[in-house]
Amino acid sequence: MTIRVLHIINSLGLGGAQTCLKYLVERNRNPQIEPFVYPLRPEPVEIALKAEIIPYHYPDYDPRKFRAILRICNDYEIDILHAHLHKSILGALLATYFRPVRVVAHEHGPIFRPGVQYSGYRRLLRRLQHRASRFIATSQATARQLETVAGIDPRQIEVIYNAVDLEAFTPDAEARNRLRNEFSLAEDDLVLGYVGRLHPVKGPDLLIEALALLLKKSDRYRLLLVGHGPEQPALEKRARQLGIEKQVQYLGFRDNVAELMNAFDIGVVPSRQESFGIAALEFMRAKIPLVSSNVEGLAEFVHHEENALVPSLLTPQKIAECVERLAHDPPLQNKLIQAALRSTETFGIESHIRSVEQVYRKVLREPTEA
Repeated sequence: MTIRVLHIINSLGLGGAQTCLKYLVERNRNPQIEPFVYPLRPEPVEIALKAEIIPYHYPDYDPRKFRAILRICNDYEIDILHAHLHKSILGALLATYFRPVRVVAHEHGPIFRPGVQYSGYRRLLRRLQHRASRFIATSQATARQLETVAGIDPRQIEVIYNAVDLEAFTPDAEARNRLRNEFSLAEDDLVLGYVGRLHPVKGPDLLIEALALLLKKSDRYRLLLVGHGPEQPALEKRARQLGIEKQVQYLGFRDNVAELMNAFDIGVVPSRQESFGIAALEFMRAKIPLVSSNVEGLAEFVHHEENALVPSLLTPQKIAECVERLAHDPPLQNKLIQAALRSTETFGIESHIRSVEQVYRKVLREPTEA
């Protein structure tokens, strides 16, 4: 029996949800699973997918997007709507009023976020949650949030951690030399690496402030920021105010993160909120010693003094202290790297895909919402 799955996602921009989707559709080896993708916002495409993408292009908040979901379900005889992120989840749940289709709602983090649109999402989710066949949570913390703020029965929630490409994130000495030359980095520069959206929730502002403190102790520190987002102008302005703009490079969106990590000496994940935290896992796999917060989902695999250093407070001062300690303690670096590498072994893509397929088979054995 072929299971036809329509993945609905807000956009194909850079993010953990999009990376998860890419793995699910491109690394699927099961001929019984036939995936299709419908991005609600088709541009820009930052994560290219080798999959059948349904080309219904409408402006933001255009109600024709909802009708397109129903049309796709009918035309492609969809068995399961796998919805990623808040707008897609709400659209999929509403579709069940018009077509008996099973919905797997994949919660990647919007359930935590502040702001009017996310508070509205939580209220609507509480009203519509009974129309989902299953919820997938990216961490135990996400599952608890679904239970608390949306009243979802824990028996309807499956915790499936995000995956990392275990083969891609491996050290490459040749790439390191080439990249450090490309970015005009000296051999003895201490390069801090950041990967993620430039958004306050991810804490890049804390890292700019921490860098200024570190540069007071040594002029060898440098910062590479991989990613883009609304916070970049403010970060650039603050770096100029602190007089450290020459020590910071903004690399923007890159589709070769695994390769770029070879240029880093220390990875920093200063997130204020994180439903999972794929960047931390990628640093670990790439053998980059890590300084990370352990908020929410991060706390489930980032452990202080075991596989990372966790600031006692999420402040620039405490982040700088952890970086300074790592920079001057090679035995500690090696200890954390080896433990971190072991921590990543259970987060492979194949295991992730099998877990999701098991959810599909469970929901197909259940009756649809009338």
